[in-house]
Amino acid sequence: MKTIAKERVDEITKQTSEPAWLKDSRLKAFESYLKIPTPCNRDENWRRTEVDALDLSTLNVVVNDSKEKKAAKEPAVITAALANLGKNLPYIYTTPQSVEIGNADSELLSKGVIFCSLKTALAQHADLLSKYLAPENLPCPDFAQNDKFYLMNQSLFNSGAFLYVPKNVVLESPVLNVLSSGEETSIAIFPRVIIIVEQGAKAEFVNLCTADKHKTTGESQALSLVNSSIETYVGANASLSYLDVSDFSANTFAVSRVYNEVKKDGSLHASTIALGGWQIKSDIQTNLKEPGAKSDIRGVVLGAGNERYSFNTIQDHIAPDTSSTINFRVALKDSSSSAYLGTIRVSKEGQRTDSYQSNKNLLLGSNAHADSIPKLEILADDVKCAHGATVGPADKEQIFYLMSRGLSSLEAEELIVTGFFRQVVQSCPVDGAGDWINSLVADKIHS
Repeated sequence: MKTIAKERVDEITKQTSEPAWLKDSRLKAFESYLKIPTPCNRDENWRRTEVDALDLSTLNVVVNDSKEKKAAKEPAVITAALANLGKNLPYIYTTPQSVEIGNADSELLSKGVIFCSLKTALAQHADLLSKYLAPENLPCPDFAQNDKFYLMNQSLFNSGAFLYVPKNVVLESPVLNVLSSGEETSIAIFPRVIIIVEQGAKAEFVNLCTADKHKTTGESQALSLVNSSIETYVGANASLSYLDVSDFSANTFAVSRVYNEVKKDGSLHASTIALGGWQIKSDIQTNLKEPGAKSDIRGVVLGAGNERYSFNTIQDHIAPDTSSTINFRVALKDSSSSAYLGTIRVSKEGQRTDSYQSNKNLLLGSNAHADSIPKLEILADDVKCAHGATVGPADKEQIFYLMSRGLSSLEAEELIVTGFFRQVVQSCPVDGAGDWINSLVADKIHS
């Protein structure tokens, strides 16, 4: 994998009005990025990802220096999402050329809620963000120290969203952030989403990353890179539910890093939906930092063609009396593949941890392949930890029965897949999300 020149970092710092501490943070991240070797498929966490196919030196790093503006016309992708989630939800819509906002809610502003592009947040709320982005305050998930793509994002992030919910404020409905790379190819986009939910507050957040569909495949080398980061901070007695949906074209190499931090008696519910892209590589780490913290992470993956998916989840129980659940469902058509690596980690202080992990894989194509690797790293002696994993083909008799009742092969496949995903999809607490996810799944099956 050829690298990105330092001049790209300089371009971003020159074209955006950022505080000095952020420029320093970018440069330090880039210095670390240069020192760390490129991951390869000999690494357990990267063994199903073809990194060598990505030539970073040929990609145009997008520097979107546009200011937020009110959307003149609601984009079609926004309309489709709001049809299920709620027509009047506040949204941010980012493309390589523009940043548009819609349905601004004055009531949220009066309560001190901040929902804006990350660029606007850095210009207007730098002091607040410095508590999380300044070099001395950066979180330290596993991938912060030795992950080349994470450090790439930290040095080059150029779009994204910021949600801040003050103490004891409750959001009655979700907010929506959409990033679209449009029809462009051979570009590199580095979105970053930061969500802060203070003590006793409650919020829902929906994140959608998408691209117009191309007929090319990753092997054609007409690749684009989407390297994203999501960071969530859930305060004491606070609650956050977020839905993260990715639906890319066949020429997209997508890497995402998610870091969740939950404090005393806080709760996190996160749903990840992956529906397209040439290669999707995602790490999700949840740190349960204080007693009573709990998390529920759900995943839905639908692969087709030659798509490759790789998910690595870490449930990190740092404090006593914490609980976590992970439930990932993967359905693979054609010659698509998936690798899931799930780790439950319990520190010495993590007594009375209650943690469960499940990964089920449904093979719809004769050449589809799935790996599932659960891991336990337990240093405490009073814990309740369990994991389960299955890999198996679709029931041919079930498909035959459905077709004998008049369904086409694709209709039968849709029914089986939505049934396989049902438990995970229905558990998403965001109103209307279940119907929206099912419609996206159906669109992919019939495409």
